[in-house]
Amino acid sequence: MWQSLLDAYRDRIVDTGREPLFLLLLGLVLSFLFIRISTRLIRAQVRWWPGNVTPGGLHIHHVVFGQALLLICGVAAFAVRGDGGSWWNLLGFGFGVGCGLVLDEFALVLHLKDVYWSTQGRTSVDAVMLAVATIGLLLLGELPLGGFARHPDGPTLAGACGLLALVVVSLLKGKTWTGLLGIMLWPLALVGAVRLARPQSPWARWRYRSRPRRLARAERREERIHRRLVAAKTAVYDLVAGTPDVDLEPARPAPVAPAAAPPAVPPPAVAEAPPPAPWRLRCAAFVQWYLRIVTLIDLLGAVVAPFRAQVQRVDRGEYFTPVLVTSGFTTALLAGLLAVMLRRRKRAAWIAALVVVLAHAGLYGLALAFPEFRAHPFNWFSAALTLAVLLALLLSRPVFRVRGGRGNVPLAAAVLVVGGALLTALGAVAVRLGHTDGVPDWGEAARYGLLRLVTLSGVVKVGGVEVPRWIDLALNLLGTALLLLTLRILLRSPLGAEQLGPEDESRLRRLLERHGGRDSLGYFALRRDKSPCFSPSGKAAVAYRVVNGVALASGDPLGDPEAWPQAIEEWQRLARAHAWIPAVTGAGEQGGTVYARVAGLRALHLGDEAVVEPARFTLDGREMRGLRQTCRRVERAGYRVVVRRHRDIPAEEFADLVRLADAWRHGRTERGFSMALGRLGDPADGDCLIAECRDEAGRTAALLSFVPWGADGLSLDLMRRDRESDNGLVEYTVARLLEHARGGEPAVRRVSLNFAMFREVFEERIGAGPVLRLWRGVLRFLSRWWQLESLYRANARYRPHWQPRYVLYEKPSELPAIGLATALAEGFLTRPRLRRGRPAGRT
Repeated sequence: MWQSLLDAYRDRIVDTGREPLFLLLLGLVLSFLFIRISTRLIRAQVRWWPGNVTPGGLHIHHVVFGQALLLICGVAAFAVRGDGGSWWNLLGFGFGVGCGLVLDEFALVLHLKDVYWSTQGRTSVDAVMLAVATIGLLLLGELPLGGFARHPDGPTLAGACGLLALVVVSLLKGKTWTGLLGIMLWPLALVGAVRLARPQSPWARWRYRSRPRRLARAERREERIHRRLVAAKTAVYDLVAGTPDVDLEPARPAPVAPAAAPPAVPPPAVAEAPPPAPWRLRCAAFVQWYLRIVTLIDLLGAVVAPFRAQVQRVDRGEYFTPVLVTSGFTTALLAGLLAVMLRRRKRAAWIAALVVVLAHAGLYGLALAFPEFRAHPFNWFSAALTLAVLLALLLSRPVFRVRGGRGNVPLAAAVLVVGGALLTALGAVAVRLGHTDGVPDWGEAARYGLLRLVTLSGVVKVGGVEVPRWIDLALNLLGTALLLLTLRILLRSPLGAEQLGPEDESRLRRLLERHGGRDSLGYFALRRDKSPCFSPSGKAAVAYRVVNGVALASGDPLGDPEAWPQAIEEWQRLARAHAWIPAVTGAGEQGGTVYARVAGLRALHLGDEAVVEPARFTLDGREMRGLRQTCRRVERAGYRVVVRRHRDIPAEEFADLVRLADAWRHGRTERGFSMALGRLGDPADGDCLIAECRDEAGRTAALLSFVPWGADGLSLDLMRRDRESDNGLVEYTVARLLEHARGGEPAVRRVSLNFAMFREVFEERIGAGPVLRLWRGVLRFLSRWWQLESLYRANARYRPHWQPRYVLYEKPSELPAIGLATALAEGFLTRPRLRRGRPAGRT
């Protein structure tokens, strides 16, 4: 199709001398779209946009630049008219840019006042649309009044006069667009002149005054058809040019006698936007399923050679396929990414999809203007399906309300520009090094590299550059990666609140005082990188953190269980509003049940938490032989355990303990999210407990920190030891702490130790099948880095009660994203951090 379109452009536009007119149209459309986007960014007070041009404090309006371009390019076009060539094309484009800038302020000239963002300002958009339609008809060969000026004979003049009469009648009947476009298309003028006039038109006032039935028919038609068309046109104008301001000028009250001022009435609360209509949701679902099917087709075309050969007939101009239907991984990834982001109702994804579909629809409409494309029925099917997707996108616009982060657009633009420049330079070097016949200059090499970043098609060629196929493929893969990275940055969700505020922390502590004994993970909700989402009554809260687009909560909700459903609903509503994936890690049975019932989440058994009751703990018995021998060996080496609350430790001594804990940490990052506080030594955590294992010289060789679990429990937070000291120090410290607790100091009835992921897999059971043995082998291999099996073995030595913990998710397809977010939150994986936009507000 592309080669055929280029040939048709050359035959129908270039060879007929219409290329300057085409470039004029292109300049008009691009300049109008650019200035509208610019004014909308200025109106929204976007910080990164440069805004108005104000040298020396003088505001230069964009219509001034348009007038200058019209004057310069118009005069220059007359000067070089006889020469033509590239200068004429350039002047045509510049003249079109000037037209777009001037017509954008057509309403200002018409009303002689600033009505840009009022409903009167829509006249400028009408003027631009009319100019685009007129120039487009000229490009297609249509001439005003039938082209009578070419053959000014009697019949031609009579036909022109008749057409002009039809146009005048259409205008008098209030059909402005039909009449004006009818100057070039006589069927439109005929239809406008024959059909009923609009009720408020001059024709209706003159002719329908004595014909009430005809006037009633005109009013019914106005209500049934025209107003719907106006609503559709208004929606398109809002999309292209921005929504006008609502002009509310209250009527001036009549002067009255002074009276006492009434009490101030508080402004009404802003209600949430109503949910979209079901038919709009169905339109959105149609687009999403279309993109999913296109993704599958593109993948099949990439791997199945016969199917790929059929699809690639597009390049030979035999037919064209519906929007985004190709045979390659790039388009498949693009369609799949758009489908996922549209599923999350992101406005940026809707805009990107609309731009892609609009471009294809315009291209297909241009192609069907040529007979060679109209001859294939499949082309009509492709154009109709593309138009259906376009209409579904336009109708489903209210569904996609989720805004991205404020810094997404400038960061994505910077990545695209800088990355494109670097890859173009890299491509130029590769082309010069890999050229098989001579060495092209840097300009040709850069153009070839830039072309291969975009496409592997041979439709557009650069000179005589010939390089090995692997260079083309490598450059195209790099270009695909850059495109996907740019789209990922553009479409990413906003961040959540990155720090827990003092007020929210106080509210959470009050909930923990009353209900902190329900969940051993409750105190970890006080992590400073979590955000609370409270129920409307404030009696319950869900603590979460946004990681990689996932609103990741941990543990059960805090507070009164009767208020848990309301807190979960608020958390889920907040996730929906920001296109976050709702997920919970480490939920208990009670919390998981409520999450599943209220939010519709599914549960997956993740592992078990080891809970030991000091009253039942003992080192006696055959099963405890290994732990008992370890403790005796450590005692004989002169070690002892000291147990204290954080608030009882002097500040200087605590600083030394923090320094030791940092020095003994394995790796650079602090691990833990669901069962780690991550701030040893904070004055706000005075109720936490620390157990030190000291050698015979009084030096600390290991330390364990526990957070409160209600009024009578402890939950392990931090566990560190000196690697050069004897083995078994941690086991000895835990055993002595449990024995002290059994004696009443500290007074605790339960101690939560580490969380053992996949405990059932690591347990040795008779009759395990090959799948379980294979899964166990994989986990043991991963345990070399993440200590999965060692944590289970260490916890099992205390003969604890195992309490199941679950991961809760909404859809199985979201499990990879949830797993990645959990690994990032827990510190198993790290990534470089980019500066992001402002975080989203908390509830």
